[in-house]
Amino acid sequence: MILRLFVALEPTPSFRCALSLLQDRLRAEGVTGSWLHPSNLHMTLAFIGAWQEDVTNHLPSVTVPFRITLAGLGIFPGAKVLWAGVDPSRELDTLAKDVRQELDIAGIPYDRQPFYPHITLARKPCVPDRICISEVGVPPAYMTVREVCLYKSEHLENGMAYTVIGRSGNQ
Repeated sequence: MILRLFVALEPTPSFRCALSLLQDRLRAEGVTGSWLHPSNLHMTLAFIGAWQEDVTNHLPSVTVPFRITLAGLGIFPGAKVLWAGVDPSRELDTLAKDVRQELDIAGIPYDRQPFYPHITLARKPCVPDRICISEVGVPPAYMTVREVCLYKSEHLENGMAYTVIGRSGNQ
């Protein structure tokens, strides 16, 4: 069976709540778009795409848990993606590199675009001219990264569903 896979960080409940609140604040300001359901929010470390097997056993462990902090908003112009960012983190950059290195070693292909830490909030956003998204208040939030998750992506009747199918935590 062919699966559509990606490796990502799963937000903790409090981090997910802050992201959902941020989506609500943006909607209240008149921003429209194809909003991700809060249950689908994640931070992709590597997008694999179509692959025939579960690759959980190729995920690196998080040997020393570390914190990431929600910070800022932006839009990728070409991709038309509205995203929430996090403060720069050497540990997060290293983890993304480790994920990609493990996939390389296993011969598992993935999207080679550079890692840019972000959480997609909406696709095809439309921001009213009167709004400067960088001025929308980002709620204070952080999470401790303890594991890397393997997700599968499925097209359902009412949109996409992202489901964790494997974890590689602090072992």
